[in-house]
Amino acid sequence: MTQKKARKALPAILTSLVVAAGLVLSGCSQQHVARKDYVQGAIAESQGHVTRALHELNAAIKNNPGMVLAYEARGDVFRKMGNYHKAARDYKTATALNPLSFHAWYWLGVSFQQLRRFSAAIGSYQHALTIHPKSSRAAMSIAVTYAQNGNPFFGLIYAQRAIANGARTFDAYANLGVIYAQCARQNPKFRAMAIHNFRASLELQPRQPAIYLNLAQMYIAGGNYGEAARVLRTGQKICPTPLLSERLGYSYYRTGHYAKARASYRMALSQNPAYVPALNGLGAACEALAINGAANSGSLKKQAIKSWKKSLALEPNQPMIANLVQKFALPTDGTQP
Repeated sequence: MTQKKARKALPAILTSLVVAAGLVLSGCSQQHVARKDYVQGAIAESQGHVTRALHELNAAIKNNPGMVLAYEARGDVFRKMGNYHKAARDYKTATALNPLSFHAWYWLGVSFQQLRRFSAAIGSYQHALTIHPKSSRAAMSIAVTYAQNGNPFFGLIYAQRAIANGARTFDAYANLGVIYAQCARQNPKFRAMAIHNFRASLELQPRQPAIYLNLAQMYIAGGNYGEAARVLRTGQKICPTPLLSERLGYSYYRTGHYAKARASYRMALSQNPAYVPALNGLGAACEALAINGAANSGSLKKQAIKSWKKSLALEPNQPMIANLVQKFALPTDGTQP
């Protein structure tokens, strides 16, 4: 190239360089704006401002479609809103952009689990566990998902791993207890471990009516109604619920303490007058007292029929209760024998 031609070419070269520099600067500017949008979105999300958070995070993703943190943050917003479909979509995008993101894989698993896509949830949790093998949270999440999917024995392996990795929380012991309880349906030898873990969870958080109920159910399944009654009485004192009162009534009934059963069923109905199992139990307890020679047997039989009829009014499809009404109806109460 001659000197003259070189001089002519120079402006074109400089122009192209300027254009290229403009593109680079434009890209840098967009990334800077995207980071700013992301930060504002994350702050808004932490403060509970959902609409503003989504607006900022949408802008961040528009300005930088490869920003993993923005997808994760938007997934968090959707998940907390209960929109697990959109949350899963964003977490899945984040895992594609960064396959080593524990956050994205774990919460993708949570989203799939909420959508009852259990196999997909287990796969996502296992990816998370591969990234952080000592994560007790991921291990326990796999365990619970296996149990939900009808495979408690597979779940037990991961639940024990979670405990071995340092999980010593109420949730960990409670979940392990539930998984052992599911295993006990197929093999009663697991019942003792379910009881052990339910008791361990209650030592950490005593105000948990569901755990008292689960613990009592383990004793009831083994025919130990006396111990079930002791557990339920304790639970009833600490955090009374209609379910605990009804199960206490059932435990008393099975041991022949019909007056105590009647009182417990009444307590359940004072907490929830439309609780059908308690209405049925109250009828059975009153009838049992009458049959066993209680002084006010006539009044007790009337109360039994009244309780069963109310139960049938709430849930008509109860053939057994309908048969009891027919069987024990008094001639004077207007019920056809």
